[in-house]
Amino acid sequence: MEKVLLIYGGKSVERDISIITGLQVMNAVRNEFKTFAVYIDQDGGWWTCENADDINIYANFFALAKKPKKVLIDFNNRCVLVKKHRKKTFKPDVALICLHGANGEDGAISGVMQMAGIPYTCPNLTSSAVCYDKNLTKILLSYYGLPVVEGVCMNSDEIDKKRLFKSLSFPIIVKPARLGSSVGIAVCKNEKELDLAIESAKMYDNKLLFEKFIENKREFNCAVMVFGDKYILSKPQEIKSKKFYSFDEKYLNEKPCSFEVKSKKLEKELQKLSLQVAKKLECEGLVRVDLLMEGNALYVNEVNTVPGSLAGYLFGNTRETVVELVENTISYFKEKTQLSFSYQSNALDIFKQSQQMNKYAKK
Repeated sequence: MEKVLLIYGGKSVERDISIITGLQVMNAVRNEFKTFAVYIDQDGGWWTCENADDINIYANFFALAKKPKKVLIDFNNRCVLVKKHRKKTFKPDVALICLHGANGEDGAISGVMQMAGIPYTCPNLTSSAVCYDKNLTKILLSYYGLPVVEGVCMNSDEIDKKRLFKSLSFPIIVKPARLGSSVGIAVCKNEKELDLAIESAKMYDNKLLFEKFIENKREFNCAVMVFGDKYILSKPQEIKSKKFYSFDEKYLNEKPCSFEVKSKKLEKELQKLSLQVAKKLECEGLVRVDLLMEGNALYVNEVNTVPGSLAGYLFGNTRETVVELVENTISYFKEKTQLSFSYQSNALDIFKQSQQMNKYAKK
């Protein structure tokens, strides 16, 4: 039975959504793997406890968690260990990443897992960092000739409205460039609304993205698993939203907001573009591509390197999705070419000699 390190929570405004994803995955695969759940608190501390699957404890973790214990990563031995119980270690076959937002989707957790030598289910540090930054994603996809919505990016303390209005006209959508779950996003029809949207967005990021707001648009999601030359595509789903797919519609709506795409031709077009995006951005593991459609024209909206619920709803079944993701990740990391980190050099000897020479020169 595979050993899975499940990481969720996080020091991020998307912490609550990360907890939901973590719990959904935890419950879906409890009989499939030997799982060690690690909750990252709002201060960045790593914890495990006996009742991690109880959603009620996260309102006040340290008061309600049963026997919470701090967790550390042992980089030398590719494992995690429980503080004050150094003999209690867990050596995972794979890390199942359920961290949305900062310190997760931005590549930070990928870097930690890479240093620890633990295979992980999301893109690597570089790919994650690019995908997390909506403007960098737009720049790179434009370079490869893939369609993106017209936009302008500015630092929050250097907003130049003249430059903005030369490129865009109302309505304009304002986004924190590095955030997910539609937090801090607003649609503006005039300058007063624009000023309010800027003030709101810069609470979450000092880099803001302004885009042409497509009013008569259609929105779609499509998930992709990439393992080298092997890939698995989900069925795309169409989003039924009001102005844009908001936080409330994503997570607080009782009725489903997404539906299967009925046109087979459109389904194939969405899948083809999603796969192109994942490959050009050098994604590995699981990602979700969000797309827009105006008339017959498709545009890439953004890429989520840790999609909500790990995109189980797009593949049809969370348990089967996660099992496939875990097993393929383990196989892929075993097959990956091992790079060499050794290089024969006499740099230290030369440096040592130069130090000795400098010592005599001072005399």
